[in-house]
Amino acid sequence: MTTPPLLLVHCLLAVFLALTVTAASNDTKSTTTNHKHGHGEKALTGRFIHVTDFHLDEDYKEGSSDKELCHRGKGDAGVYGAVKTDCDSSPELIRMTFDFIRNKIGDVDFVIYTGDSARHDRDDDFPRTKKQVVSAQEAIVKHFTDTFDTDKIKVLPVIGNNDVIDHNQCGANDDDFKVIQNIWKPLGLNTTDDFEYGGYLVEDVVPGKIRTIHTNTLLFYKDNDAIKDDCDKKGSVGANHIKWIKQVLDDSRKQGYSVYILAHIPPTSKKDKPYYTSACTEEYFTLLGEYEDVIAAHFAGHYNNDILSAMVKKHGKYEQVSALAKKKKQKQFKKMDLEHSNFITPLFNTPSVIPTFNPSIRVFEYDTEGKEYPVGTIRDWWQYYLDLQGTDNGRSKDVEYELEYQASKLFDVDHFDGAGIQKVFGRMKEDEDLHEEYIEHATVSTSKDKKKDKKKHKHKDDDEDNDDDDDDDEDEEDEDEDEDDDDDDDDED
Repeated sequence: MTTPPLLLVHCLLAVFLALTVTAASNDTKSTTTNHKHGHGEKALTGRFIHVTDFHLDEDYKEGSSDKELCHRGKGDAGVYGAVKTDCDSSPELIRMTFDFIRNKIGDVDFVIYTGDSARHDRDDDFPRTKKQVVSAQEAIVKHFTDTFDTDKIKVLPVIGNNDVIDHNQCGANDDDFKVIQNIWKPLGLNTTDDFEYGGYLVEDVVPGKIRTIHTNTLLFYKDNDAIKDDCDKKGSVGANHIKWIKQVLDDSRKQGYSVYILAHIPPTSKKDKPYYTSACTEEYFTLLGEYEDVIAAHFAGHYNNDILSAMVKKHGKYEQVSALAKKKKQKQFKKMDLEHSNFITPLFNTPSVIPTFNPSIRVFEYDTEGKEYPVGTIRDWWQYYLDLQGTDNGRSKDVEYELEYQASKLFDVDHFDGAGIQKVFGRMKEDEDLHEEYIEHATVSTSKDKKKDKKKHKHKDDDEDNDDDDDDDEDEEDEDEDEDDDDDDDDED
């Protein structure tokens, strides 16, 4: 049977119109729900991961003694680590951490890694070598590239104080920067001349919306003997770094970007004492305050604890206020005069993977639209932890990461800009139980049951800030703290 010509034309016209409508519909979806991300096309999830301080020890030995840094002897070193000891992370802990990220976390937009891939140089009988420092960093980068398609999900690292060959030490145009530049090559980062000079860089992680500044906080660090001049010395490497950060922030302000500042070493310790030199501390605080309209958040690691801080302006100067994790420190909130203060830039210190306390991973949720809050505003986070202490101190294999807490539910706050952090502090001021829970989470739900012998492992390089923040006595030096460092600026894990 032959189809009439007029009917055939009508049928073809109907098919054409249907295809046109479908194409238009698909085009609308692509412009409203899909965003360009990194080098690939990817819909934004509004989530990112923050991990810090892996401290991979490729010579870790299961069943060895923690008194021998888990390198030899017989003892209780578990397959996933020895929690609350001076041992670094076992390869199995690192492997299962990335397995959890790959299999359980789900899709994210990018990953912040605030440094320290290599083990500490604590073992006088087994000093670490350049080969070991490089190998550990290469192994961590390989884990990242095996876990993420870095063309679509950028991995955003900074240099940790244990990632340089001579622990804590680096200066301008340091050879370490070229070594690390080569290690990071698989991540496809913007390591330009700025990185070769000072070990810092900038990335556009959400084009047109969010930019990350990757600082090299070793250039501000009090324990870096390679730096002779403070940040008030014109032309010094610290002053140049501050100048560079300000220039990136100025450009970002003009271009309408929100900025995340990434740091390994935060400005102050868990006891709120400065890690940076005097002038560098003041300059850094000033830029965190003066660019509060640009900086959506500051992220750091280094001292293993989960601590919240924010910038405030007092008497014409910018200062940092922190919720210290001490039972007797609830009075700190009264001294802050929360009713009349104006909290601005939020600072997040994420706890570490190394089992100084229970290992942890954090997933942040951030604002992608800028309707109710500026783009980049932290809206929530989920803290995951590996309860090694609750499973025979890491000796049992029957353990996996689980949710420790969700910030919005814990604090009853739905945005964590400066004002949101101020609300959190206010709630802890009024609710002693909430403050107690904050203290518990500060050490990743790790109790004080396993004490370390203060006299073991005294090394010239042991500058770590491993004090127990759940100590009742705010004035007592914690058992884990390096006895040599009165300023509490020791190298946290």
